[in-house]
Order: sequence, then C-alpha cells, then structure tokens
Amino acid sequence: MIPSVPAPSASGDRRSRLRRRRLLLLWSAVPVLVLLGVAAKFLSLGLLAGQAAEAYAAKDTAAAGAAAEGLNLANVVERHKAPFAAGDAKVLAGDYPAARILFQEALDDVPAVSPDDCVIRANLSLAIEHIGDAKLRAEDPASAASLYAEALDVAVAAPPGCFSGASAQHAGKQLTEAERRLTEKLAAAAESTEAPGESEPDDSSEEQPSPQQSQLEQLEESARQSERERNAARERDDYLRDTGGDAGPDRPW
Repeated sequence: MIPSVPAPSASGDRRSRLRRRRLLLLWSAVPVLVLLGVAAKFLSLGLLAGQAAEAYAAKDTAAAGAAAEGLNLANVVERHKAPFAAGDAKVLAGDYPAARILFQEALDDVPAVSPDDCVIRANLSLAIEHIGDAKLRAEDPASAASLYAEALDVAVAAPPGCFSGASAQHAGKQLTEAERRLTEKLAAAAESTEAPGESEPDDSSEEQPSPQQSQLEQLEESARQSERERNAARERDDYLRDTGGDAGPDRPW
C-alpha cells in the first residue's frame, strides 16, 4: 500500500508568501534609501558650504573645520567643495603646507565649467606664495623663487572666464594682483640667489643667464601673453556687442 502524501497546509503557503513579500520589500527599499541619501546630500551641501564660508569670514577655525568634515561625509556630489573648505580651515590655522595640498585636491576635482575653479586657483596660488615667503624669511631664496614660480604658474593658467563677469570682481582681481606681486617677488628672490662678492667673468667668456633668470623671463613672458589674450577676448566681446554680431558658441566657463 502506497502511503499518501499530505497536502501542503494553508498556513505554510501563507508563511511562504509573507517571506517572499518581505524579501521584495527589502530589495525595493535599497534604491529608495540611496535616493534619500543623495537628496539629503544635495540639501546639506548648500547649507554646509554656506557655514564654511561664514566661518572663514569670521575667522572661526573650529567652525570651518566642522563644516569641512560635514562636506566630506559621503562626498560624491561636487567633490571639490570638501577639500576647498578644509583648505580654508588650514589657512585660518596658519598651516599653509596642508592648505596647499587640500586646495590642489580641490582644483583637481573641480569641473572645468565651474566658477569655483577661479576661487580655488586664487587660494592655491596664495597658499604657495605664503610658503615661499616663509622660505625667504628662513634665508632660502632659491626655494622661495621656486615656490613663487609655481604660484605664478597657477595664477597664469587661470581661464579667461575668471577675468570677466562676476568672477572678475573677486577671484579675477585676486589672480591679477597675484600675477603682479609674484613676478616682483620672483625677480627679487632670483637676485638674492646671486652669491655676494662673485668674481667678474673674464672678457673672453660669454655671459650665460642663470637658471633663475631664464625661468623668470619665461614666466614674465607667459604672464604678458596671458594678459594680451584676455585683453583681445574682451575687445572681441565689446565689438560683437556693439555690432550686434553673433558671439558664437558659449564659452565652456
């Protein structure tokens, strides 16, 4: 005699359906939680960035650092803002080497079309300049000249968009002043590297420019060329506005 197989109970079917339903709810909750996290990050981004700016203006190092830590949490949106705020906090603390690293990280992360590029670039150039000033005070003009040259490179590489529109009144002005100031400091540091009492060269030997002089000349010419290009761009914009001509495609900044 073949034993009969018991039919599945109704309670067992109900438990199985409930288990499947719970699993589906868990899986569907994952994307919802992700979306909520992204939304919370977007909402907190503006708030924390504003707090960081206010703390920096008030020279509140602790508040600036706390805002930077908040921005660094789940830092997947506008990633440059967190290291930029942290760099500002280091500037308030007088730690320019650390600020330089953070501003460089922010510059590497900022999108090319973002106006934040100009502000980050100005702060990075200023941080490097301060490190150069410290080297000069420590009677190390060669290192100071190298740092001034690096800071000048950062300022000269700023896109033309930093010198027009709203950016021109803030970061653009700072970058223009940095170019002038660093060119002067670089020239003074290069002169200080010349050894005192150095014997005059023989008449038969040709004078060779020092590496510092060559670097200075190249940077000065680069700064002049950058200024000429910005002036030409402004003149072209003025002409097109006056003539009502087509200004062409929008600039990437």
